[in-house]
Amino acid sequence: MDTTSLEKLKQTEEIAFMNDGIIVAVKDSWIVKGEDRLSYTTLIRLIECCREYHWQNDIVPVALGNALDSICKSITCNFISPITVGSRVFIKYQITNVREKSYALKFELFQTGSNKLCAECILVSVFYDSVSKKSTLPSDAIIDKLTDMCHGRGR
Repeated sequence: MDTTSLEKLKQTEEIAFMNDGIIVAVKDSWIVKGEDRLSYTTLIRLIECCREYHWQNDIVPVALGNALDSICKSITCNFISPITVGSRVFIKYQITNVREKSYALKFELFQTGSNKLCAECILVSVFYDSVSKKSTLPSDAIIDKLTDMCHGRGR
């Protein structure tokens, strides 16, 4: 199975970028040998690709060159329907909660065409200082951006 990453997806024709997520075509090489559907670990990797896309588009421009990272505090997923090889999947993200040092992202994975919901996940990310190895406060501009997105204002 190929390791799935946003950079790798960008190098193929297997991805389309939307304002609120990405669309990917499920490749044979992502399927565990002997199965016909994505494993939960591959789905989590695809969600991570969408999270990275969000970070690059929504956080980096507001960070204005200041070094900032985030780490996963928790992830909760509900896998509703299998995603088979050859499917096209829309991974949509939405900010659902903003706190002083963390925020929550909701991901929904829909099969394109049928618009069938296949999975939903909530990821809580903590802002992190990789030098001090501790959680950190982001700038007010980042909190404002995330709060606006949480309330449906601005992308």
